[in-house]
Formats: sequence, structure tokens, C-alpha cells
Amino acid sequence: MAHVNLDALIVREDFEVVGEGGEAPTKPSIEIRELEHDQFFFGGLRKPDFQRETSEWDPKRVAGLVRTFLKDDLIPGVILWKNKDLYFVIDGSHRLSALIAWVQNDYGDGERSQKFWGHSIPEEQLKIAQKTRELIEKEFGSYKSHREAIANPGGYGPDVVARARRLGTISLQLQWV
Repeated sequence: MAHVNLDALIVREDFEVVGEGGEAPTKPSIEIRELEHDQFFFGGLRKPDFQRETSEWDPKRVAGLVRTFLKDDLIPGVILWKNKDLYFVIDGSHRLSALIAWVQNDYGDGERSQKFWGHSIPEEQLKIAQKTRELIEKEFGSYKSHREAIANPGGYGPDVVARARRLGTISLQLQWV
């Protein structure tokens, strides 16, 4: 099965360009809304140049991670290193990218990916992105639908509304090095 290419979702950066490390934050977790494109935390995320591409997971695995998050089941912590005002993902870039993909509706074909790939995404990547989106929609729905269910609970099923209300209490654990 083809893999979902999420490599565009976290900007790559060289450790050396940024400077010396800073004091690790004490923040033990992040809320899902902090992965929205206009949030400070998301804007500071970086993937070190030495990290492998974030393109090893198939659609079922991406959906499975999001499902696990929504159930508030155990997801291994993401390991980050703070360098000035940037947060480098040392371990967990696939996990974090899968959640970013859900939040930003970008499974390798969205706005960020389009820009990253110079608006020239291969047909296979477009197909696998659409397959991932359809699987997620069918199983539990988009992040956008969960956000809308808060404002308009009558327009959504009780399962989406219940999950949407829990979203603010579910967080992803962070470990700092």
C-alpha cells in the first residue's frame, strides 16, 4: 500500500543555523488546537535536517493515530528540543504530523503541501491523500467538523458532539531534552 506523505507539515531546519539551545519549557503537553496553522506552538515547530522523511505511514496508520488520540488512549510522548524560540522534533514526527494533518486537513495535498511541492504534487500522492481523508471522514470526521459541532451541536451526531466537547481536555504528552 502507498504511504501518506506528510513531510511538508513540519518545516525542516538545521540546528546550527539557529544557535545554541535554550532552557527546556516546563509545558508537559499541548492541546490539539495548538497545531492549527496560526498558533504560536505550531509556528515554532521544526524537524531537524537529519530526520527521515515523514512518509512511512499508510492511511490506516494515520487514521489509527488520530483515532487513538480522540479516544484519549496512550500515545508515546513526542520528544522535543527547544532552541531559542523553535521546538525541534527529536522523536515523534510521524505521530505529530498525523495530528497536524487532521487538524489542517492536509494529508499531502493541502495548502502547506501544495506550497512545499511547488504546486506540483504527483497523482499518486493526491490519490493517497484523498483516500486518507475519506477514511478519516468515514470513521470519525474531520477536525473542522468537530470544531463546528461545538458551535452547532444540533447539526452533528451525538458521537461527534461528545468527542468535540472532549477535545479541549485531550492533550499530547511532550518530553523535553
